[in-house]
Amino acid sequence: MNRILFLVVLCAIGLTSCKQSEKIPPQEVAKEYFGMLDTSDYAKIPNLMADSLVTEEGDFTMTYSHEGYEELLRWDAVFDPSYEVLETVQEENGTVKVRASKIDTRIQFLHEKPIITDNYITFKDGKISSLRTEYVDFDDETFGNNRTRLLTFINENHPELNGFLTDQTEAGAQKYLQALELYNGQPRFDLGKDLLLMHFDCKTDVDDLQAAAGLLTLMSHPNFMHVNYHAVAGTYGIQEGLYVPPNDLFQQAFGKNWTDAHNRMEAAAEEVAQKAMTTLEAQGDIWIAEAGQSDFSAKLVKALQSKLPDLETTKRIHIVQHSDWNEEVTTPELLDFAKQQTDYRKIPDGNAVGNGTPGFRTPGYTQWKEQVTDPQLKSVWELAVDLSNKYNGKEGRYLNEAVQQNGVDFSDLSEVCWMLRLEDIKDTEEFFELYAR
Repeated sequence: MNRILFLVVLCAIGLTSCKQSEKIPPQEVAKEYFGMLDTSDYAKIPNLMADSLVTEEGDFTMTYSHEGYEELLRWDAVFDPSYEVLETVQEENGTVKVRASKIDTRIQFLHEKPIITDNYITFKDGKISSLRTEYVDFDDETFGNNRTRLLTFINENHPELNGFLTDQTEAGAQKYLQALELYNGQPRFDLGKDLLLMHFDCKTDVDDLQAAAGLLTLMSHPNFMHVNYHAVAGTYGIQEGLYVPPNDLFQQAFGKNWTDAHNRMEAAAEEVAQKAMTTLEAQGDIWIAEAGQSDFSAKLVKALQSKLPDLETTKRIHIVQHSDWNEEVTTPELLDFAKQQTDYRKIPDGNAVGNGTPGFRTPGYTQWKEQVTDPQLKSVWELAVDLSNKYNGKEGRYLNEAVQQNGVDFSDLSEVCWMLRLEDIKDTEEFFELYAR
């Protein structure tokens, strides 16, 4: 063989051997693994996984072949998952710890926000051989309650789909997705029968003033002008701070269609219970939007139970809450009562955009002045904003930065939007475009 040709061949062999001996760093393999999950790219399984993969989650351990794991990924892909690697850490024993976030159709329904986990990955010959998962952000209560609601609904209305929860095949995932679609397609608020109550704490954030204006805006629209609704002010819990007096605004917005519970919660609960009984006796349900805490709602339910002892409150009274802080400053025993004695729903926070409910907290938003053209509505919004500016952050009250920055905050209205299946509204701008004219 020609000496030069021999050297070329020898170099080529050497380079090939070097490439074969090169190993991708474990952290990069871990990132590629989550990239595979995010894209449902099953073809990467042989490159990333050892001959078998052992997964551990709590007391539950499974061993997967390549084929078995592909079947699991095909199940997962039906729900359109989105994985995000938040952090990777190479530990001293060679394990790679990956903190990751996951959201998909199933998780959005059950958990109502992404699930965050720590995943401990071990390797064999440069490929993933085991995966141990620990939960970092997982709300057992929300997940369990929503799962129970779904299973009960399917068992009572579509028993042909029973078993979807444990069938981790692609066909099983399709049944699961069908179950979610059927559940989500059922009516919430019945415009012809139900009563909508919106309970405003008005302490100590001024956002309730603007949420009241938002409620009137929505209820004035032709689609909802026949909704039976009633507002209640002063439904606060155990938070400290001064009250934000809403009476002038509520009188202008709602006329006689509101109740003042400030410093008279027990008496107000009796008054609202009388109104609610008319709806209940006509076979309508009660829907409560918590623009604050659940103290007043619990007292209202107790009043109704004393008047209607046979009332199934867990089926006929629905409470919708969107705020962790509201729950934290509710009297604990009254919050427990509300959760146990009603159909209590916790939805994503209306202060944020893109989490499954509208985001109605927008600094610097003044376009409503041009968008609200009805004179009565405009005067209500002007009064709400004037009062917000008057009381915002004053005398120790909460300083709402969106309002301080010449914007609006009517985030509590996200609950009413959820009840009316308007949760696809994106934000403040879209709300005014749809309902202000």
